[in-house]
Amino acid sequence: MNYTSKKRQRRIQPRFFVFLAAIIAVAVLIVVAVKLLGDGSSPHHIDIVQNTATPDGTGSLNTTEPSAAPTPTPIPISDPTGAESTRPSIMGLRFDMNLDGNDIESYRSPFDTVFGDASEYASSVKGVTTFRGNNFRDDATYGTAGVVAEKKLELVWTKDIPGSIAKGSASGAWFGCGWTGQPLIAQWDKDTVNIMNIFPEKKSKEGLTEIIYATENSYIYFLDLDDGSFTRNHINGKWAFKGSGAIDPRGYPLLYVGAGDSGPNGAAPNLIFSLIDGSVLYSYGAGDSYALRGFKAYDGATLVHAESDSVTYASESGIIYRFKLNTVYDKQAGTISINPSNILKWRYTTERTRSGGSSSYWLGFESSPVMWRHYMYVADNAGNLFCIDMHTMETIWMQDVLDDTNNTPIFEINEDKGECYIYIGTSAHWTVDGNNIANIPFWKINALTGEIIWKDEGYRCTRDNVSGGVQTTSALGKNNVSDLIFVSYAMTVDTPTRGTLVAYDKTTAEKKWVFNLDRYSYSSPIVLYDDSGDGYVVTFDSSGKMYLIDARNGILLDSLQLEGNFEASPAAFNNMIVIGTRASKIYGIRLK
Repeated sequence: MNYTSKKRQRRIQPRFFVFLAAIIAVAVLIVVAVKLLGDGSSPHHIDIVQNTATPDGTGSLNTTEPSAAPTPTPIPISDPTGAESTRPSIMGLRFDMNLDGNDIESYRSPFDTVFGDASEYASSVKGVTTFRGNNFRDDATYGTAGVVAEKKLELVWTKDIPGSIAKGSASGAWFGCGWTGQPLIAQWDKDTVNIMNIFPEKKSKEGLTEIIYATENSYIYFLDLDDGSFTRNHINGKWAFKGSGAIDPRGYPLLYVGAGDSGPNGAAPNLIFSLIDGSVLYSYGAGDSYALRGFKAYDGATLVHAESDSVTYASESGIIYRFKLNTVYDKQAGTISINPSNILKWRYTTERTRSGGSSSYWLGFESSPVMWRHYMYVADNAGNLFCIDMHTMETIWMQDVLDDTNNTPIFEINEDKGECYIYIGTSAHWTVDGNNIANIPFWKINALTGEIIWKDEGYRCTRDNVSGGVQTTSALGKNNVSDLIFVSYAMTVDTPTRGTLVAYDKTTAEKKWVFNLDRYSYSSPIVLYDDSGDGYVVTFDSSGKMYLIDARNGILLDSLQLEGNFEASPAAFNNMIVIGTRASKIYGIRLK
């Protein structure tokens, strides 16, 4: 039998509606009260920006700004300590020291050299004063490019620099501007201009900005940035200058530049010139018997520590030099002198450089040193990256970067994380296979411990005819592209043109874009920024081509076909770019 249940129907009483209305009224009162309180000084108050623009784009925008987000508190950064995996003993490091001609077992610097942030390095000089601009080696530009409306390149002037000098290490001659060959740029103050041997008509020019270019034909040239005309007589340096010089960051009229090869005038020296009259004030390193390597040259760029009046230099002979200048500069009298003292020499060997006989890895440093606090970061020809305490000359850590390093490391500080980084790649030399091909990676390394943060496998590069790999110093993105680093690979086997420029994400190592040049490049890229902070990569290749590339997306904006192989690296002052070429020319190009 089936049964159906009947539910009793309930009748809603009128008093229920009265109770419900009371609850709603209370809720409304609470909402109104909260709103009134929110219009006052409540800590949870938020300003809302309303866009009142009309559909056709006119109208007004409420300019009430939201509350600013708190600025992150920088995390204190400790000194480098190394890690178990980066102990120098793993690489078999041995070193010796000599102070003022006497061998010593230990060292404590009589003067402190504590370098600050890159922006502090040359605060007394408007311009580019050393290779890649500062002690972090992260920027070969000064100022901004202003409003880049056309996104075009304009050749403004060309200066011929004929002549050559015989090679000392091989047959042939040196000429033009080669690797690394970056110009220096300085806008001197008026008082300094007046005491230098600058032409009278240039002394009277307001805001004179001078290019100083040490070249492979042995001459040092001085040019006006605006039109490329000479500002004073050349200096006959008597040796080939392959590397990049340095101007004293204190604004003193001193030029530091090393010879890249011996020649008809003898062994290669490292020289310090007076820029008052062009005379040599000091020469060191020529045929130094303390060196363990037979080939002696000075391709790297000098760093000067202003407060201690001292110099640090890492040479291709395998010696690190460190000394006090004892500078006496009287601007009013128009005189300058130096009297170096406390001359320290540090030399080293590693397991790689001691084994293998004639095929042993080379000693020495062709890249320029990085300095932070009192620590030097420098990479050598034997695949070693060093972190050295310059106050004791003890090596804190060493990292194996596998191959001959010609590019200069780049240093970066991340204050939000309390970390520091080194970015580095190498050339294709010791690690090539039977077909002269090597896999060339690129690294981001913890500058405090020496441990690898990430390693991109990079590209297969050949050493056929010329050496491939990362022969250029990379460009660290800033402003609106501060998340990127721009790396150039030369002689890339799987790229038909043999030249590849890559934009890496600095955090993840992701390749954000890849641009194939017409040919390989030894010329380091630079990044110019407009007033909005947008970046423009400028680079050159060995076919004489100049490229202007959007730094964010890798799109080619413009190019110029110039003359010669660009091995040298450019520098820029505001929107003017300067570079020399193997065709014995110096170019001034404007970013418009």
